Amino acid sequence: MQIENKVFIITGAARIGLDTAKKLSGMGAKLVLTYLNTKPAEDLGKDCLFVQADVSKSADVQKVISQAIDKFGQIDGVIHMAATYKRTPWTSISEGDWDDNLNVIAKSAFLMAKAAAPHMPMGKIIFISDWSVLTQPYKDYLAYNVAKAAVEGLTKSLAKELAPNISVNCIAPGPILKPADLADEENTEVLKNTPLKRWGGAEEITKAVLYLLDSDFTTGQILFVDGGRSIA
Repeated sequence: MQIENKVFIITGAARIGLDTAKKLSGMGAKLVLTYLNTKPAEDLGKDCLFVQADVSKSADVQKVISQAIDKFGQIDGVIHMAATYKRTPWTSISEGDWDDNLNVIAKSAFLMAKAAAPHMPMGKIIFISDWSVLTQPYKDYLAYNVAKAAVEGLTKSLAKELAPNISVNCIAPGPILKPADLADEENTEVLKNTPLKRWGGAEEITKAVLYLLDSDFTTGQILFVDGGRSIA
């Protein structure tokens, strides 16, 4: 897929999402960026539309799609990065915790694909999972793990449902951005268990997005961008 003049919706336009948006904007793409509460301060020009939306809600998703069509007349791709990451220990996890994770992570992915696909005669859908969820799930993050695993299942199922004209893939990041509050001993443990011995940086996810947008013969795949963490 050529990027110039194509229209991409990016949900969760913060940090990694914003890095991807800047790269695509520089390549001539037209963008619709969603945010939940705080609108990003960056100015990406007249071909970038910011939309406040809770993409776990059908009405908000429809608003995003409608505004994208009203402004640009088409949709060529969805890069769905909106998520939540909250600790939910087994002894205290609630039904609300479960619903919050499944809605924000998995349901929103389904809603975005369902709403966007009819407007994409040909196109690309990219989801974000996590390197760990199926083989080494994080302790105390049960609801998050289940929700991200659901995204991987959704990727494979949607790839069949939407073929041959829409490809659906998923990126499974590993240690990409070091949390500001990460203790030194925790950082040492992360690096010890990552074969490439470093944090990747947001640009590594952007590179993966660009690959999946460029490839016209890749669908239903989970692309690990984890510094080798999944084989450690």
